[in-house]
This record gives sequence, C-alpha cells and structure tokens, in this order.
Amino acid sequence: MSPRASLVALALAAASCGDTERLAPLAERGALLAADARVTRSQYNGFSCLTCHAVSPAAQGQRALPGATLQGAARRPSFWGGEVTNLREAVERCWTGFMRGVPADLDGPDGQAIGAWLDALAPEGSTEGAAAVTTTWTRVVRDPGEGGDRARAQAVWGRACATCHGALETGAGRLGPLVSVLPRDTITEHCDDDIAAVGYTDRQAYIRAIATEKTRHGSFLGYAGVMPPFSTEALSDDEMRDLAALFRCP
Repeated sequence: MSPRASLVALALAAASCGDTERLAPLAERGALLAADARVTRSQYNGFSCLTCHAVSPAAQGQRALPGATLQGAARRPSFWGGEVTNLREAVERCWTGFMRGVPADLDGPDGQAIGAWLDALAPEGSTEGAAAVTTTWTRVVRDPGEGGDRARAQAVWGRACATCHGALETGAGRLGPLVSVLPRDTITEHCDDDIAAVGYTDRQAYIRAIATEKTRHGSFLGYAGVMPPFSTEALSDDEMRDLAALFRCP
C-alpha cells in the first residue's frame, strides 16, 4: 500500500467518482479540524495538528517544532524518520500517542476531511515537500553537560517550548492545566530522587539529564506524558544544552 493510501483514499472515496467539487469543501473542513484540539474528542487533549506541525516552511518561520511541515507530506515515501511508510499509520501515531484520540475516528468523516486537506497540500505534479524528512532521535539520553547559557535559553524557549508550556516559571499561556509548568514541576518531581540508584553522583547533572530525556524522548520513546519528542534536526544539541541549564536543583 502506498504512503498516500488510507487517509487520502478515504477522502477520495467520500466523493463520487470524478466529483472533485466535493473534495474542496472536504479539504476546507480538514483545515479547520487540523487547527482544533477538540477534534479527537478527548477532554484531556490540548494538541491540534498545527500545534506541532506548520503547514509550510514559510508558516513555520523561526519556530522550532517537533513535527515536520505538512506541505507535500501526502507524497512522502516515509515518515517518522523512515520508521513508517503509510500515511494513515503516521497520522495515527500523533492521533493516539499525543492527542489521546481513538484510531477508528480516522476512518470516519473527520479522518476523511483531514486526508483531503493533506492531499490538497500535495497537489498533483508538485514535488515541494515530498522528500522524506530526515529525523534523528537520540536513543540513549545523558546529561548534555555544563556550559549551557541561560540567557540564550530564553530565546530557545520562546521558539520551541512556550507554545505548549507557556511562560517560564509561571506557565502563563500554556495549552492547559495538565501541561507542566517548567522548570518548577521537573525540579519538584526529581530533585529529591535517589540519583545513586540510577548511576549519578552530581544532582545538577542528573536534573539536566531528566530535562533532556523529556525533551528528546517525550512519550513517543517511553517517557511518561504526551509530549512529542524533539529530534536533533528540530532542536540542536547546543540548544538542548542551553535549555537544560534552566533546570537546577536548590
């Protein structure tokens, strides 16, 4: 089955054969759903598709987002760093893993609309955005080391973290009450851990490693919660080191 199968096929099947006029409003509805966190019908979800993905490089601007841009995505040969070759499966990872959705809903009207929207972002004959996106996740996370700059971290926070977590220290503007207030919540939860039990002797190195693991792994690679992971392409090691410097035990 090709990468365009499933979601896009459903969208095409929703219109009668050759009835392209019906696909345009379907794609328009998909665009609205992609911006709406209520689409998965979970009271606990704060994410929409456009929380983590930009429609195009121009729309992304200087933001650092965990998800790839969506323009051309329906024509890509693979997703998730080559781990998935089917568009439906790629979308389901976000839908269930981060947005708390029910997989079957992707096979209904909402999934059809989102499929039509993704297809509209990859028009016939266009190759823009259609190449596989290089995505590298650090499988084993350690302390990124000292040397991070807390002043530089403020700018990184604004580009990569504030959309979900809101303002540093207060969480003002965060997506919802279940989103951590950082760095406070991490420090409260982990600064009293038995660090020797996990092979650490330096508490500051340990809390930097915790912050890095949460950012690099998210729930996708086994850390608790629903945060998506930031690849090294989305957030460089130097930027991660600066962010980790914000996390210090008393």
